[in-house]
Amino acid sequence: MALDYGIYNGLVEEKKQILFRNAQSRLNPKQFQIVKLAFEVSSYAHVNQKRKSGEPYITHPLEVATIVTEWGLDEQTIAGAILHDVVEDTEVTKADLEQIFGPSIAELVDGVTKLEQLNFESAKIAHAEYFRKVVLAMAKDVRVILIKLADRLHNMLTLKAMRPDKRKRIALETMEIYAPIANKIGLHKVHIQLAEESFKYLYPFRYSVIAKAASHAQKKRLPIIEEILQNIGNSLKSNGITAQFIYRQRSIYNLYRRMQLGGQSFNRIYDVFEIKIVVKKIGDCYLTIGVLHSLYQPIPGTFKDYIAIPKSNGYQSLHSTLMGPHGTPLQLHIRTLTMDQVAENGIISHWLNRQNDDELLSANQRTNSWINNILDIQSSTFSADEFLDNLKQDLSPGDIYVFTPKGKIMLLPRGSTVLDFAYFIHSDIGNHCHIAYVNQRMVKLDYKLNNGEIIEIVTKDSVEPSEEWLSLVVSGKAKSKIKQYFKEQKYDEDVSNGIRLLNLTMAIFEPNITVTDAMLDKLNMPNFSIEELKHMVGNGSLSALKIIKQILNYDEDALLNIKLSQCVHIPIIQDESCLPLPGEKVLIKITRHGELLIHRLNCKIARKGGLDNLTYALIINDTTYKFATKIQVLMSNQTGTFAKLSSVIGNKGINIIELVQASDNDDIADVSATLSVKTLDEAEDLIRVLLTKEFVKTAILKFRE
Repeated sequence: MALDYGIYNGLVEEKKQILFRNAQSRLNPKQFQIVKLAFEVSSYAHVNQKRKSGEPYITHPLEVATIVTEWGLDEQTIAGAILHDVVEDTEVTKADLEQIFGPSIAELVDGVTKLEQLNFESAKIAHAEYFRKVVLAMAKDVRVILIKLADRLHNMLTLKAMRPDKRKRIALETMEIYAPIANKIGLHKVHIQLAEESFKYLYPFRYSVIAKAASHAQKKRLPIIEEILQNIGNSLKSNGITAQFIYRQRSIYNLYRRMQLGGQSFNRIYDVFEIKIVVKKIGDCYLTIGVLHSLYQPIPGTFKDYIAIPKSNGYQSLHSTLMGPHGTPLQLHIRTLTMDQVAENGIISHWLNRQNDDELLSANQRTNSWINNILDIQSSTFSADEFLDNLKQDLSPGDIYVFTPKGKIMLLPRGSTVLDFAYFIHSDIGNHCHIAYVNQRMVKLDYKLNNGEIIEIVTKDSVEPSEEWLSLVVSGKAKSKIKQYFKEQKYDEDVSNGIRLLNLTMAIFEPNITVTDAMLDKLNMPNFSIEELKHMVGNGSLSALKIIKQILNYDEDALLNIKLSQCVHIPIIQDESCLPLPGEKVLIKITRHGELLIHRLNCKIARKGGLDNLTYALIINDTTYKFATKIQVLMSNQTGTFAKLSSVIGNKGINIIELVQASDNDDIADVSATLSVKTLDEAEDLIRVLLTKEFVKTAILKFRE
């Protein structure tokens, strides 16, 4: 039965047919049946849903699937693209997909499915956790990120239907994360599209101005470019080199970046066109550059050999900028057909090419190396938002290449220091980096590396990371490793502190007993190891009092009777915001600093922090220890009444810490007094006595109204 999409039936059918035609041209009948089934499931699941534009929601997954089909991906990826939103936005579950399509497609869909935001304290953390999930899924199956990039690309192409504020938020996120990821895995065309669409929404005026200038420049410079390429073609042919010329106008964002990096106006940007010379073999690339340099004068410092030393995303090409006739500089890229496929399509090149060409293999290995680097960052970070910050740092554009003393090439983010280099070699080398030699010259750890330098690291066991090191590195990997070192060091400290707190707390009840691992092993906490329990107590996330209650077999809700005579080894902290007193039911905890902190039951601060780490108790003051309390007295404003008030308090053996007249008039004085008492009974007895005095109108204990 065909689903009724009303006036949009024709639109849905059109998009479905485009997808099906593309898929059939690439897949065998059995593979195509999987795509058809995925459409049926997705179409029924999304049947009552619409996009912001009013179109049926199914049009979006159809477009996303068409994109991945055009990339030449397999039937599982196409099906995953069609189904990518069903678990997130419909009643369909991952288990349903696994039953219908098997585990591979179900895992692809799950990899791009957002986490429930209600589980997180903010939208920022929810997004960071989701992106961490995508990265981990990508490490298992790179097709996850390809579906996500296709999804984001279609969202950017249809972003106009969104609210202006949401458009800018999505565009910024795309510019900071998704466009750089596309670049890192070599999807040049996707990177350009994502960056272009993002720039359009982030800076619409700049986009419009540069677009007009570029259009004008294209018309003016195109005849000159064609003349130069005609001359180059003739020279290559006479030297026996078969070449294909491909040229296109650079994207508006690309031109804007060149203006930014060079600090120049548009009129100073000469390479409006991206010009490629595609030849048959690697040897032809070098022969071609020789012909070009004999034909036109190369501009010094512009020749770059990315064939011998590829970029981190596998990109290979020779670059050179020549001074053409009429004073027209011309940047040319020379590469083989396989290099061009990698440059344009990156990781998906092997799907398009269907062969294990050495150049394709090398590109994929570099992509896998980047993914492994991201996993390394993930394993070194403890929170999702920290991981996302480190990832953004790692995605910053630009690489430099340097050498180890044995000649191994290392690709690092631009701006890296010798300390970054040390961490890229190994975390232990980074953690104990003492000095460094660059080109056999000793340098400081903050020395910024340049292309082609040879670096040797000298380690020393006594050297350890310091907080200052975080300002000396730029790579996400180095930053995460340094922070991991601090956290692991703190972890050990917290474990030791946990042992101390448990024994400190046990001494309140049983001073002659020491807490042992055997005691902790018997607790009803199967989800935590003994080491984890100690760590959580030490960092304050688990109550030492509640652990000791379990060890001593107290009921979970038992009211603890705490005698202060048994707490001489532990500082007593009375919460100043509620001033609890011995003799009343209170909330207590042992702080991570080893203090006994006491709150009143209705204390807002205690309840705001949560009751998980607080325990009900009755404090018994069987010592000379004194606690602060506050009373408020309204009394006659006559000469001598302050002396009378002080006399009554003194006669009860209570010390006055502070006496303040908050407000007064001719007849009544409003007095607030801070006193030092042993128990609640002592304070309440004072109130009863004050209320019998003729000069007192009212008297109350504060915080107990």
